[in-house]
Amino acid sequence: QITLGRATKDNQIDVDLALEGPAWKISRKQGVIKLKNNGDFFIANEGRRPIYIDGRPVLGGNKWKLNNNSVVEVRP
Repeated sequence: QITLGRATKDNQIDVDLALEGPAWKISRKQGVIKLKNNGDFFIANEGRRPIYIDGRPVLGGNKWKLNNNSVVEVRP
């Protein structure tokens, strides 16, 4: 699994999105990408703001299947 978000001294993550813009708008744990047993990748939004997959919003608390070449956007 890969964690996306904003790293702090108490919170280490795999992909630090704070380096890409207004960090205060990104949750410490914005999302998690997981590989399922069947080989599918899913992203779960664990933040307050939507994560966009191929232009479609995935709201907090929801997950979405990632396809080959999916575009993942976290907008501030």
